[in-house]
Amino acid sequence: MDEVELTQELVRINSENPPGNEKSIAKYVFDYLNDLKVDAELVEFGENRYNVVASAGNDGGLMLNSHIDTVPVGKVENWKYDPFEARIVDGKLHGRGSCDSKGNVAVILSSLQKFSKEKFKRKLLITLVGDEEVGFGGSNYLINNRKDLFKDVKYGVVSDSDFEIKIVQKGVLHLKFVFKGKAAHGAYPELGVNAITKAAKFIAEVERLKDDLTKKNDEFLGRGSINIGKIVGGTKVNIVPSYCEVSIDRRLTHGESIEYAINQFRKILIKLKLDTKVGGDFEMLGESRVAIKTPKDSKLVKLLQSISNLKIGKLSGYTEMELYHRKLGMECIAIGVANETAHSDNEYVKIDELRKSRYIFENLIRKWCF
Repeated sequence: MDEVELTQELVRINSENPPGNEKSIAKYVFDYLNDLKVDAELVEFGENRYNVVASAGNDGGLMLNSHIDTVPVGKVENWKYDPFEARIVDGKLHGRGSCDSKGNVAVILSSLQKFSKEKFKRKLLITLVGDEEVGFGGSNYLINNRKDLFKDVKYGVVSDSDFEIKIVQKGVLHLKFVFKGKAAHGAYPELGVNAITKAAKFIAEVERLKDDLTKKNDEFLGRGSINIGKIVGGTKVNIVPSYCEVSIDRRLTHGESIEYAINQFRKILIKLKLDTKVGGDFEMLGESRVAIKTPKDSKLVKLLQSISNLKIGKLSGYTEMELYHRKLGMECIAIGVANETAHSDNEYVKIDELRKSRYIFENLIRKWCF
């Protein structure tokens, strides 16, 4: 089975997250590796939540990573083709997860076919994880509970990106600010305190803060960014709102720590004398992450450049290369067959990029491990 047929097989297995259920696709991948006589393991990290790991060889290790869950399909009627049919039209394979990231999983798996009966001189670790799309539960479980897998693994390729060698990636910080007021009848607003008005003053200052982001400007990543992604407030149009929350996405460039970014918002709250009483000044949403950079002269980067003519690139979005770097000290890059249709209706992967990617991964395994 080649990388195209294998991508089709994987797309036809529903692994939407949420709700999160990788059992069927993990079992398929596990059986595929067993058929290749590759030493594989199903690793359960929750109810119906699974990773698949495999390894061969010793010392000087390289990890190949991707994820087996997908974002939800959404409204099926918005899709041109059935999102689980995996139909091929005009050189594109359509379906949920085709480029993010089942095409990448298929490339990794099919690349192993030529080497399954050979003796690896250096270590190769395969980690195909669940829950990448929501909470990074699969990778975090391996990092926290299965450190034995990562012994001697110093380099990592996270196959969850587009067709470039991504050596830098922005950090991310999600914050929720809650503003409180006092409810009153809308006909007598002077008797209340408008929480939405407080939030609006805060938002106006946050917008002005964007000008300060030019002070930290990395040669690869550029400057950080701020997106006010969600506002919730008020009860009825004729009631002075006593509550309003503002959620913000802050992307970090190099030179911006998590505390540096938080302090930017704290200064605004102090300046405006705004009373926010949930979790102190704010509530952290999820795990915050810093920007990372792998050197251009990294052994891994040079090897990939010798195999392909791919350009060096950057990531404003997030992949788990940061997670493995931060928690395990692994030198990571991201590469893959993803494109602008990831997470959207009518997601597809280009057939020629699947084939080119398999060529790159086969040669990477050969040159690294033999």
